[in-house]
Amino acid sequence: MIFAKTAQSIGPFIFVPNDVYRNLRSEKPTPKNIALLIHEETHRKRQKEMGYLKFACHYLSNPKFRFQEELLAIKEAMKYLKKNNIAFDFARKAKILSSFVYLWPVSKEYAEIELRKAWDEV
Repeated sequence: MIFAKTAQSIGPFIFVPNDVYRNLRSEKPTPKNIALLIHEETHRKRQKEMGYLKFACHYLSNPKFRFQEELLAIKEAMKYLKKNNIAFDFARKAKILSSFVYLWPVSKEYAEIELRKAWDEV
């Protein structure tokens, strides 16, 4: 199941796969998992600001909103990665961001262009 391998912020809760959770609880969590937590924390904060139900309705029904919210959370994670000189895999993330996982909000090409712009902005 896809949700067993992905992280989600649902209301005030953040859910991560078991291996990510164990890693984050370790003395030396990987930067990739820290960036993932930053991403999900951004979603959690946005949901709280907007209201959980309103956010969920917009996120599920509006591809433009969904993409912008993902891009916002990705940018926050990018700040951490860039600060720590960690590369970002634009092609891989664009492929996922344009897939069924995010309900196909944009094309892969557009996602990659926007991700590269975001990297330059942070």
